[in-house]
Amino acid sequence: MEEYYNFISNNPVLFILFFVILGFIIFNEYKTLTQKFKNITPQDAVFLINKDAFILDVRESSELNQGTIKDSKHINFSSVETSLDSIKKYSSKPTIVYCKSGVRSATISNILLKNNFNEVYSMKGGFEAWVSDNLPVVKS
Repeated sequence: MEEYYNFISNNPVLFILFFVILGFIIFNEYKTLTQKFKNITPQDAVFLINKDAFILDVRESSELNQGTIKDSKHINFSSVETSLDSIKKYSSKPTIVYCKSGVRSATISNILLKNNFNEVYSMKGGFEAWVSDNLPVVKS
């Protein structure tokens, strides 16, 4: 036990960093466990799409040159909150949200849940995961 005390007293910065990183990990896991939307894979999204899910693309307009998922509705990430009225009619349908890599879609999923969307899914890996799984893309 004395070895631990020696290590801590000789390396206080490492000891503090360890607990900071541990705190971040615990916070992230807690946040993941308590989120109300579900993270799904592109394959899971295909099953929901086949059951008539609403697909919301929240990428910025400059990212659309790579293509889109068929029948998805595009609203810029920065415009979703002001455009909620245009998608309220889909609030009772399962809603799949995707962005380029899956980070922004989590933010939008929370916004949709706060605005009475019943069943919200965020696609893990976003459009990049969809493309890497060789799923169909519509280019305009």
